[in-house]
Amino acid sequence: MQKVLNIAHRGFTREFPDNTLESFYAAIKLKADGIECDVHETVDHHFIIFHNDNLLNKPISELTLKEIRKVRLYNYYQIPTLEETLDLCHKHIRLMLEIKQAHSLDLFLEIVNSRMSSTELFITSFQTKLIRDLADFAPQIQRGILIAYPVEEPLKLIESTRAKIVLPRFSALTGEMVHSLHSGNISTIVWDCNSISEFHTALKYNVDGIITDSPDVLAQELNK
Repeated sequence: MQKVLNIAHRGFTREFPDNTLESFYAAIKLKADGIECDVHETVDHHFIIFHNDNLLNKPISELTLKEIRKVRLYNYYQIPTLEETLDLCHKHIRLMLEIKQAHSLDLFLEIVNSRMSSTELFITSFQTKLIRDLADFAPQIQRGILIAYPVEEPLKLIESTRAKIVLPRFSALTGEMVHSLHSGNISTIVWDCNSISEFHTALKYNVDGIITDSPDVLAQELNK
């Protein structure tokens, strides 16, 4: 049986704020299989790791990197750059980058490819066109389409996006979906899956990975 990936959602957030280098390092120490985090592009074409679209009462796409670097979350933690995150994770843990907003895809891929190997990376998004573009620009990188609602014909979604992974929200996950995707040699990694009962359901459906806020608890369940 293939190992089910234990992916820490925005790092190990029980100890540190999400999407910080500190939470990522904590996930590495925990020996999670991967870290999921969120990518935004700034107005001056840098990439930062942050979940929300807005900061300082403005869209991140209208802020410069210099403005963002002055921010301290909880009066202490700095918002990391893509480069810092890649350098921390390289050779230590797999990294799943969810692209929230990135217009300079060529620049993003240049940074990513210069700091991590394709075997260490997943790139995901809710944006179908972006995932299709990645199939042309970076076919060597595992790419996944995120979904928040049930999909009746998941293999048609694969045809339209050319994704290699489907990432359904737990509430949208069904055993039939996983079976259908596996029949097409497509992996299924579930997100928003946090309780022990949810872990057991996902594992019963034979998912390939779980993105969770509780990677420590999932590790215990996987070891049983």
